[in-house]
Parts: sequence; C-alpha cells; structure tokens
Amino acid sequence: MGETGLIELMRRLAALALAVLGLAGGLTVFSPLTGLVCLAAAVGVYVGLPYQAPPAGSVQPEWSPSIAMSDAIGFAVGIPFFSLPLVAAAYVPGSVAAVSMLFFIPAALSIPIFYLSARQATSHARFFGNGFEVTEFGLTMRQRYTDLARVEIRIWQLPRGLSLLSPFLDRRHGVTLVAGSAPSKALRLTTKAGAVFVIATEAIPDLERVFVDMDRAGVELPRGLSDLGRRRIRRVREKRWGKVEEAPAAAGQDRMRRPR
Repeated sequence: MGETGLIELMRRLAALALAVLGLAGGLTVFSPLTGLVCLAAAVGVYVGLPYQAPPAGSVQPEWSPSIAMSDAIGFAVGIPFFSLPLVAAAYVPGSVAAVSMLFFIPAALSIPIFYLSARQATSHARFFGNGFEVTEFGLTMRQRYTDLARVEIRIWQLPRGLSLLSPFLDRRHGVTLVAGSAPSKALRLTTKAGAVFVIATEAIPDLERVFVDMDRAGVELPRGLSDLGRRRIRRVREKRWGKVEEAPAAAGQDRMRRPR
C-alpha cells in the first residue's frame, strides 16, 4: 500500500473512530458539547485530509456502488454498532452489556467496506504508446506491450452479492479494475511473468488506439475481437506508420535460394 492509499484508508478509519467517540462519549462520559466537537472533528478529518486526484489520462471503472455510497454504508454500519455496546456498558447490567458486545461483529464489517472504498479511490490505469501502467492503493505497476504474453477480451459478470469482491478475483499478482454485477467486456492482459491485469473496456475511451499500439508492438490482437475489428485496427496502423516491411526477410530467402 502506497502513501496515497494509506491516507485514504486512514481518512475513513479516523473519521469512524471520532464519530463513535463523539456519539458514545456524548451519551455517557462526555458533555453534549464535547460529543458534538468529536463529531465535527470526524467530518473535518474526512473532508480535510489531502486528496490526490488520479493523473491526467487515467481511466477508472464506474464503481458500483460509488465511492461516496460505499463510505456512507461503512459509516451507517460502523457508527451505531460500535457505539451501542459502549453505551450499554455504561447504563445496563454487566450480563446485558456483555451480550451487547456481539454488535461489534456487524460493526467490524465497516472496515473491509472502507478498505474497498479506499482502493477504489486510489486505483486507476493509464495507456501509453508503448505500454500501460496500473495503480492500486497508490502503488504503480508499469508494463510494456512487448512484455505481454496474451491479450483477451472476455465478458465479465458476477452475481450481485459478489460484485464487491471483484478486486480480489483473477488478479494473480496483477490488478482487477472491473466493477458492478452487470455484464461488461473486460480487457485481460497476461504478462510473460504471469501477472494478470483485468480492466473494464467501458472505462477506456480510446480502446482502438490501445489495440493499434499493441499491434504495432507485435502483440497478437485480443482473442474475442471480431475480424472486422482486426482489419480496421490494421488499416489504422498502416495509415499512421505504414505497412510492416517484410522485404529484408524475403531478400534473405532469395539469397539462400540463388544458385552458386
């Protein structure tokens, strides 16, 4: 996890801790004013910590749920369920307070929700003329097109309940940037080292240019691409950089066949 990813994760966890302190403390040991100050501090931490936007030219899937919705769900789950056992410990008998500790179990679900939300905020991809880079949690991995062993286009679809787990699926030392449970086309890039990068094609505004650059680098065009699409990409490449010269190889063969 890079510095950017750590800041985004701490933004959410610190705001959660301050909100729980303000709510539970304001109802028990703190004065109402002190509780309100803690809640205001939670909002200030969440809004005020510096946010580093993705660099120009970066692409991200349309996350589903969105980053703001994921944060809202995390706070809606974490604040009341973390606060309730603390308040119960101050007002109810010990046996009932001990049972109320079970609310910490659903409250803990807010932590992986914030983890996924912070990942969404700090993960993106960029494509260049000779390669691409993928950033996850602020850590950037760069690959050249010549390092690719296989390129595929696949239909990506997960059951609705598993869509949030997409970052952890089909990664193999790579990164998955696909979101939502609706069917979508995904570009699956496998490097010669075995790393797999999966990126939603809907997030790439100029996918044809990416394929042209791959074709120019000698990478086999993706499996799943139609014949019409292949011919169009070849025409665009030849229009920009000309046809691939095969004369030297042919001349070499003629010299080999020439009688002495």
